[in-house]
Amino acid sequence: MLAATAPVDESPRPPTSRTSKRPRKATLLEVLTVVLSPVVLFFVLRLRAMAPYNMPDPAMHTAYIVFPHDFFARYSSELGVIAGTREGARVGFLVPARLSFLAFGVVPGFFVFRYLLALVAVVPSYVLLRRLHGRAAGALAVVILMSSPVLITAWGTDYPDSAIVSYLTGALACLAMPCRDKRRAAWLAVAGALFTLAVWSNVEAAPLVAATMLAYLAVGVLRTPRRLLRDALVLGSTAVAVTGVLMLASGLLLGPFDYILPTLRAYRFLNRPVVILEYHSTNRRWILRRPYLLVPAAAVAAWGATFLRRLRAVPTPQLLIGSACATQIAAFSFLQFLGNAETLEQHYYSSSLWAAVSLVLAITVVELAKPLSDHPLARWTPAGLVLIVALLGELDQKPPAFGWSPTGLLIVAALILAAVIGRLVVNARSPAARAISMAVVVAVMGGSLILTVARYQTNGPLPGMVGDPVPAYATALGGSDGNLLDQYRVATELPQFVGNSTYPGERLLMWFPHVQLYHLTEVTGVYHDSFNALPSSWCSGPGCVPGSPGSLTVADRSDLEQRKPAELLVLNAQNLSATLRALAPYDPTLLRTKVLRSGDFAVNLALISLGVYMH
Repeated sequence: MLAATAPVDESPRPPTSRTSKRPRKATLLEVLTVVLSPVVLFFVLRLRAMAPYNMPDPAMHTAYIVFPHDFFARYSSELGVIAGTREGARVGFLVPARLSFLAFGVVPGFFVFRYLLALVAVVPSYVLLRRLHGRAAGALAVVILMSSPVLITAWGTDYPDSAIVSYLTGALACLAMPCRDKRRAAWLAVAGALFTLAVWSNVEAAPLVAATMLAYLAVGVLRTPRRLLRDALVLGSTAVAVTGVLMLASGLLLGPFDYILPTLRAYRFLNRPVVILEYHSTNRRWILRRPYLLVPAAAVAAWGATFLRRLRAVPTPQLLIGSACATQIAAFSFLQFLGNAETLEQHYYSSSLWAAVSLVLAITVVELAKPLSDHPLARWTPAGLVLIVALLGELDQKPPAFGWSPTGLLIVAALILAAVIGRLVVNARSPAARAISMAVVVAVMGGSLILTVARYQTNGPLPGMVGDPVPAYATALGGSDGNLLDQYRVATELPQFVGNSTYPGERLLMWFPHVQLYHLTEVTGVYHDSFNALPSSWCSGPGCVPGSPGSLTVADRSDLEQRKPAELLVLNAQNLSATLRALAPYDPTLLRTKVLRSGDFAVNLALISLGVYMH
């Protein structure tokens, strides 16, 4: 029975006046370099600072970061019936995000939290690859993570996948960490804490954590069966402790202490047949139009081709990471095609797979680059090549569109073939082998990038297919933020303009021109978008009567009588006097007006009290 990869020698050495100072300086410089690497690579790669929103869900989470107590006070009784406050139960993301907001403000807090999330992914991955193959391998892992369009896009919004991708990356790296037995419990505790944070960020992470634990159990039975019970106790106790801490933090920072029961109620609500039909595609052919979903399978196939040998000969960390990634893909595929979850068709969910995918690519490329490892300078070549591939990817912000067949599958075949060729020369050290190794690194990472950023191939709508927002992966590297930051600033200033509710259930509805529905998605999203807007502002489809402030439709009057809002927030009204006249039957009082502006983005606001419903 093969033990885990040999741990790094940490036995103490006799200190001397010279040898003690040099290692300390070198270690300090290394630590500083790793800690600053996300900031440095942000500017070197010209990463997009914020991702384009394509649905209101990210802004719904922004509400719980900026003004959670007021939102719960206004809408808990109404939204709770349809599990509409489930975003407020995602405390693994919301608690640290709100702490960052309270400490640094809106936009600075957003970027401070993203920097911390990047460190959660980068630092354990660097330490893992450094212990396995040295500093150059650690640097390669950092570059792969920081140049991933999927991770960059996830980090760019307030949707919880921004935290999940980091938590899962760091947790898997800690779980696979080679170390001395006496330090194993510490690494496991960190992994358990990150896994727990991921689950309580969004339950979409739960099947991924379960799949990872299944892979860990299988590898443990093969390699370290005597240690499994102790490992389970450490992971379990850590999960319980972190859950308790989050419960206390939720009550202090967000409002409700209990976030577990709302999560379970939300799961039951979303699992109803009528809701499943609304969000889950019945036609499976949609996947053939999503080339980026080929990347996880291609990464696992390349890993298999690279480490193709007897099972006993595969080092434990590499075996665990590869098997965990494969098991995660199987879990999400099962839930998507045999279950009722949108784990693959919704990119906010499928992005979570890239935590394991990124680590699989890192350990695969390091293995394929072994012919370069003997030379002190050449061993840094793979990290440089990945950096060059990412920079070249920035040159085309409108990549070609293609589907799985034939282009996508041909790229996957070329990627796997490159891994097979690299495996054949992995033990050679000749100049030719080094040249082949560099070409293989470019082929594997270049193929992955092409598949990731490719646009959807569309040949008309598919019956039974739910419309999925297209992820902005193509502009993650070198893309422009446009006015995304300006919209985010305005959206987060909106609650301050509205003010806190004066009594529980003091409902607020919105009214804005229907033609500006998508233009205002980020702003109106903080008040849950269409759910808290009059029908003429958001309705679509047959029977819809679109409108704008100044003219109430029959559906608008019906909604007002049913919802009984104490206040109406009017956005971008063309004629405020006409708006007040239309609301005359509801005893309107204009409380205040303001223009919120940031850069080129501006929203004209008016807050109106409806006397017939105001307590």
